[in-house]
Amino acid sequence: MLRDRIQKQTYPQRKNTATILNYLEELVLINAKEVGLVPIDQSNRGYQDIPLPFGRVLSLEVPEEAVSATMMIEKGVDNIMVDPDPDETVSVVARSNKKKRTPSIPVLELPITNSSAVLRFKENGSNPSIISGFGLGNQDIFELVGSENLKRFRVIGVQENGTPVLRIQFYKTAQFG
Repeated sequence: MLRDRIQKQTYPQRKNTATILNYLEELVLINAKEVGLVPIDQSNRGYQDIPLPFGRVLSLEVPEEAVSATMMIEKGVDNIMVDPDPDETVSVVARSNKKKRTPSIPVLELPITNSSAVLRFKENGSNPSIISGFGLGNQDIFELVGSENLKRFRVIGVQENGTPVLRIQFYKTAQFG
């Protein structure tokens, strides 16, 4: 029979005891849009809320069986100083009707952008900074796949007036279910 001709062995680079038949079953699930991922229980650190203070680089606390994660970013509450006595402050705005001729400004690459990013990340194991790394903003959702990518993921908060929160759900394969 065909089943007897298939050699049962672990498939490449998965470091588990799944057989070729399990691998084929997983491929069928993927093709049917059922990726075969199961959320890890919160009691096993499968869901985490990580506050990201400004300028502090953090890595993930990845559960051992995790193979992917869905992350969502929520912007922190703005901590803006309010004038305690606004009645005693007077603002004066000066305007001129003269038209100035301004020379054209050459385009320069600026080290800091005025973006809506509240965090920056890198997946290669190196640390992001407030001006380097991929930026994500409020309510952005990011999928990270692969246990090595999860372990090498680094993130930094770049919101000066608040602390954004990174909400993470980790997943394991259905084979470990």
